[in-house]
Amino acid sequence: MFYIVFILPAAVLLIIIYCKQASASKYYVVERAGSSLGIISHNELKGQIKRIGNGTHVIVYFGKRYGYSISRNGYLSKIDPKTDKIILQKKVSNDTVDFCLSKNLIAVADYKPQNIVILNKEFKVLKTVNAGSRNIGVEFYKHYLIFELMGKDEIWVVNLNNFKVVKKISHIGKFPIDALVSGHNYIAAFLIGQKFGVLNLKTLKYHIIDYGKKGNFPGQIPHYGIYSVFNGSAYIPAVGEKKIVVVNLKTEKETNSVKLIGYPIFIIFSPNRKTIAVNYSGSAHNYLTLIDAEDLKVIKNIKAGKRIMFMAFSGNSGLIYASDYFGNSVNVFSVSNGKEVAAIPVQSPSGIFRVPNKLNKSTIKINIGGIK
Repeated sequence: MFYIVFILPAAVLLIIIYCKQASASKYYVVERAGSSLGIISHNELKGQIKRIGNGTHVIVYFGKRYGYSISRNGYLSKIDPKTDKIILQKKVSNDTVDFCLSKNLIAVADYKPQNIVILNKEFKVLKTVNAGSRNIGVEFYKHYLIFELMGKDEIWVVNLNNFKVVKKISHIGKFPIDALVSGHNYIAAFLIGQKFGVLNLKTLKYHIIDYGKKGNFPGQIPHYGIYSVFNGSAYIPAVGEKKIVVVNLKTEKETNSVKLIGYPIFIIFSPNRKTIAVNYSGSAHNYLTLIDAEDLKVIKNIKAGKRIMFMAFSGNSGLIYASDYFGNSVNVFSVSNGKEVAAIPVQSPSGIFRVPNKLNKSTIKINIGGIK
């Protein structure tokens, strides 16, 4: 009996240590109404980074040393994660929802004016590319910059050695809304129809992969994000259907699908690549779903709040943070059992971005925050 009593506190102690380690990372969460980034550490709101610009849509990426954000009204900010202070800011657009980083450059895809702005890390404008369209899906690849023209259904490729447009691809698909680079492929997503486009960045040849029937826009834009390609397959939020489609990028065939409780928006993988998380638009917008990445079985549907805008895994994949926009809270759940472990008061939270523990070691691109 004495031996059993000794074992139980030890197990409880291990769980407590695990939870503390899982929650030790720092997170930035977009506070839409306050136009600020909330700072979460040890599952508490520690402060704010204020005056980042219009908070209705904010993206945060991390480079080798600094964080960078872009607001909906075009304020580009350079953030020091050690002090949580803005050290440089420049208005580069009147309306934007997308930007990207390379080792030395930043590119901002504008809605208004209808340009692509290329800057160095000190925010000196090096080139403005007049596209004559709202732009999105901007990505760097070696000496190329690639982006989608929403109003023209085109993809343009810019050579960064001379800033000239070297390739224009027309009729890429209807209403491009997102993109990502996986290996040497630029993968374009569309709002209309169940298909995606693949641009080979070695040959600059383009083709379309059709993976299903025509879908209907569910009311909130599904995203590819950056974690939806894994082990050579694309994990796609099916437009107008309550499922994820898995397509092998080599064979260009659908290999699997996962039925869901709602229309998926974001699909993200845990850092250890063992778990997939999905959030929803429509009637299931208060849920998130955890899926086993190996067998693609639903682990648990979690009622995570009133409206879940975005999610982020902890660094060790043990916890998932969910921004509950209507609930004014970031809710934290155990991945292993789906139980809530914390509820952090945050005003009108949207995108959540985990600050890398070792910023000086690598360039890390974190999931998109907010809804385009």
